[in-house]
Amino acid sequence: MYVLPRPLRVVLTAFAAVLCSFAAVLGVGAGTAAAAAPSVALGAYVGSDSPGAVASFENVLGAHLAITSSFRGWGDVFPDEVQRQQAAGGHTLLVAWDLGASAVTRFSTFTSGVHDAYLAQEADAARSYGQPLYIRPWAEMNADWVAFQPTSAGDRPAGGTPVQFIRAWRYVVTFFRNHGASNVRWVFDPTTDTYAETTPVRSIWPGTEYVDVLGLDGYNWGNGGVLTWRTFADIYALQYQRLIALAPTLPVWVCEFGSKAPNENDGAAVDPAHAKASWYSGMFSYLARADHITALVMFDVGKERDWRIESDSATLSTMRAAARSAVPALR
Repeated sequence: MYVLPRPLRVVLTAFAAVLCSFAAVLGVGAGTAAAAAPSVALGAYVGSDSPGAVASFENVLGAHLAITSSFRGWGDVFPDEVQRQQAAGGHTLLVAWDLGASAVTRFSTFTSGVHDAYLAQEADAARSYGQPLYIRPWAEMNADWVAFQPTSAGDRPAGGTPVQFIRAWRYVVTFFRNHGASNVRWVFDPTTDTYAETTPVRSIWPGTEYVDVLGLDGYNWGNGGVLTWRTFADIYALQYQRLIALAPTLPVWVCEFGSKAPNENDGAAVDPAHAKASWYSGMFSYLARADHITALVMFDVGKERDWRIESDSATLSTMRAAARSAVPALR
């Protein structure tokens, strides 16, 4: 049975105290060396794919990102020139690939071969890129808000049944491999949501042979309506355990994450009872116990909420301290 980590307080002061305070975040003694920090690579989506936007964020963070995240839609062929510029800057590419949201792109249309010409274009582009390219197709596929959710009735506009999803996933992966795009790393990336209307990940698992990385997306939306403030462990623990039970040898990447800024009305009301920096500190406490997690990719955008780490100085200080101990590049 999973036990939530004990609440920890973190004080980030002068640089000389950073290592000790970061050790406290991880739940280890103050005298423990900085090497006790989780061995994670940091990445981000910063709202723009331009290398200038990425560099600007890195300047704010005070560290180089190991991973840059991008979103590409149905019909796009990538890596495109902008993504190649990111890679030239020493970043590993992570791409959320939207494989369509209408009946034209239901799971069964992939296995019928209807989209082979487009898949061949993309496989050729990936192969010519030559470097490791991490792709998360049908990202958040288990969610009830996406058109391609696999359901027992197979009634979503671009969806089908879990069996049809598995067949489509395997078809796409096999197609790329047969076209020589062996540098693609396939990221099975559900959301952390496990409520009744979501699809259980076990029912749509393609098998370890067809997946290279386990991904998770999850956010703290704050208080409002049916939503409540949730810690990182509240959000991630259950789905994390379900994923590693499916593939204990695979790494886990947090492909999207963020927290509401409780000091501002950012889609949910001001919440003086909570602090965003404490949420991030709790995240690192959880990571010390979740050793399958090897990458954290921030969704650093003001969108439904102000997910940015820059939303308050304490949160930014927490992430800057963590960035000093992060893995600088994927191995």
